[in-house]
Amino acid sequence: MATKGQSLRPSQYITTFGASSVLETPEGPVVIAAPRYSGLFENTHPDAYEIRDLRLSQTLLNNKKIFRIPSNAELGVPENRVVHHAYYFPRWSLCPTHGVLYRYQPKSLTGCPRCQPVSKWGEVWAKSREEAVRFVLACSQGHLDEVPWRFMIKHKSRCSKPDYLLWKGGGGAIRNVTIECPECRENINFGRAYSRKFPCSGCFPEENNRREDCSRPAKIIQRGAANLRVAEVRSALTIPPLDTALHRLLQSRAVIDVLVAVPVASKDLLVQLLDNLVRGHRLDPTVAATIKQYDETEILEAIDDILGEITSPRELTEATLRQDEFLSLRNAASDGAPPQRADKPGGPNQFEVYKENVKRFRLNSGRTLRVTPLSRLRVVMVQIGYTRPIDTGNEDNQPRIVPVEYLPANESIAWHPGVELFGEGIFLDFVSDTEPRGVSEHFSLHGDAYNPWLAAYNSSDGYRKIKAMPGTKEDYLHPVFVWWHTLSHRLITALSVDSGYSSAAIRERVYSCTINDKTVGGLLLYTAQSGGDGTLGGLIGLVPHFERILKSALRRIDACSNDPICIEEEFGEDKVNGAACYACQLISETSCEHRNTLLDRRLLLENLP
Repeated sequence: MATKGQSLRPSQYITTFGASSVLETPEGPVVIAAPRYSGLFENTHPDAYEIRDLRLSQTLLNNKKIFRIPSNAELGVPENRVVHHAYYFPRWSLCPTHGVLYRYQPKSLTGCPRCQPVSKWGEVWAKSREEAVRFVLACSQGHLDEVPWRFMIKHKSRCSKPDYLLWKGGGGAIRNVTIECPECRENINFGRAYSRKFPCSGCFPEENNRREDCSRPAKIIQRGAANLRVAEVRSALTIPPLDTALHRLLQSRAVIDVLVAVPVASKDLLVQLLDNLVRGHRLDPTVAATIKQYDETEILEAIDDILGEITSPRELTEATLRQDEFLSLRNAASDGAPPQRADKPGGPNQFEVYKENVKRFRLNSGRTLRVTPLSRLRVVMVQIGYTRPIDTGNEDNQPRIVPVEYLPANESIAWHPGVELFGEGIFLDFVSDTEPRGVSEHFSLHGDAYNPWLAAYNSSDGYRKIKAMPGTKEDYLHPVFVWWHTLSHRLITALSVDSGYSSAAIRERVYSCTINDKTVGGLLLYTAQSGGDGTLGGLIGLVPHFERILKSALRRIDACSNDPICIEEEFGEDKVNGAACYACQLISETSCEHRNTLLDRRLLLENLP
């Protein structure tokens, strides 16, 4: 297990790294341990780090709980102390001096058998970690293991199969590399081995090398490859009425369990129940003390809101979660949020819109674009697991989502790691003076790029490549969704020029749904950070100038440095995008909710706003 650390921000753990990711550290590459083996909860319970979001837990997490990754400061330990365990991986090394593949043996004074012995084994160990080989073996079911270096060669019958191999050749291509046995001199071209399929060992190194049966083939892949591990992240925007500090406090799992079991008709009864939870070490005393500051009327109204969400008869899905967010954003644009403002204990609401700051812009097409600044917002992001989208050439090769969760002993409800982000945002939608509340159906789309997306949306079969991607819903194939998503990427690039934020710091939430038989859509662009109360207004300060930003975003939409190849690309059965490439549409993976898929510059070009 690794003894030296590498610092990570909590948001990095959720969006990019996490259990089973290979991380470079001062002691060489390591694989981050699963929560069960992380050591985070050796002396505590995840209740101490709970993130409360009832809607997200009910809809996307199957009622599982959310914990945040505590920092060293929060745990009261020095910054240089390791608080989350990891395992050294891979263990094989390549000596660049002698071209030898070897695996260091514990406490040995030699690593590479052709190097001179040293006086301290720690020096050899450190050298072997610096020389860690950059290739691993992985399969689409989430398994990860060492490359079977010794057994990929067909040794001669009398060969003892030594513990090290020779690495010959090199240069710019792996086809120039030969792996050779130093005893029998049998060898294999590494370029051919790299393209081969190997039996999978079913290993999970993040769980102390736990193994399971696996019938899928495994392939050699570089340990730093982007598709070695892809985090599966789910997120939700905190919306009314559950956006106040009181609502979030009452969403503590221990409090909810009591509220469901015991009808609470007065503040006095709630205080008694909270005191019982504190005495039983199930609730933080500061949480109970803060709840007691509220008036009885506010407490009972908040309890009704929470119980109403729990007992709601409607089906809770990702689609309903997104639609609720869209309706809340639309209502806030019309009425403000909250409509009447009042000072309450615990700070302001985390969904705040000043109605007087909402702007409308009449575009050249005659349509009206409404731009709504959210001066405060809260987003909870949860890593439910990871995938290894490794192509082995099999038709049935859909990557499995391997869960990343922690199940405390003697409990039945698991916990996923998550992070709270606070910040600001801009909501965009089209409005019409003739429609109720100023909201209209999305304008009709047309053109050559429109038809393939509509066919995919209406198809009950086919388009397996895009539909098989984890997290992709069929509603995302609707041309209106693709239109807004494509516009989102153009705007993020344009906003980064004026806002002071890099494009990687601006995130998106794209909305498309059917309300009263009308297809509507919208877009939320936001920037947020963890551990604070928000950002400094650099994004919402651009709302008065948004017409200029929109023109900047669309100015060169008809041109790309990869044209005509890019613009002639059409969405189809084996595609995930239409006309989109790194030169014109693709942005940072941390900004795009859909991993730079579901984009088509041609669709936007043929249907300019």
